[in-house]
Amino acid sequence: MTSRKGNYAAVLKKVQRETPQKIDKALQDTANETISKLIDRTPVDTGAAKYHWFARALPDEKFDKKRVDPSGAQPKARAKRDIKTIFKIGRVLWLVNSAPYMVYLEEGSSTQAPSGVVAITIAEVAPMFQRHMKTAISKPI
Repeated sequence: MTSRKGNYAAVLKKVQRETPQKIDKALQDTANETISKLIDRTPVDTGAAKYHWFARALPDEKFDKKRVDPSGAQPKARAKRDIKTIFKIGRVLWLVNSAPYMVYLEEGSSTQAPSGVVAITIAEVAPMFQRHMKTAISKPI
């Protein structure tokens, strides 16, 4: 009986230690997928609107029209790095776009994204998080 109790206690400690890490991973995977969708859905003229997506602890970010990335590769890589550093259980993560005309793009001013970018992506976040959470929790401890 003592060995079962010892094994049970060890398993509980492992679950207690690893569960927050799994939740952090699900949060980070959800944030990465969300910002990737935001970047991919952002219309391209010069690529400035795509470039100016950021993952931040605070929503303050400057716009520089000279900084562009029509492919979206740079902001995705930057966001992935920042999300891993910033986003943990109990912390707030801002996904922001500092392009001053982003509100117009969201309202459908571009024929490339007539339904906008943010609203359609936000509608996908809850099921996305559920999927990532299920994946994270289902992996053996």
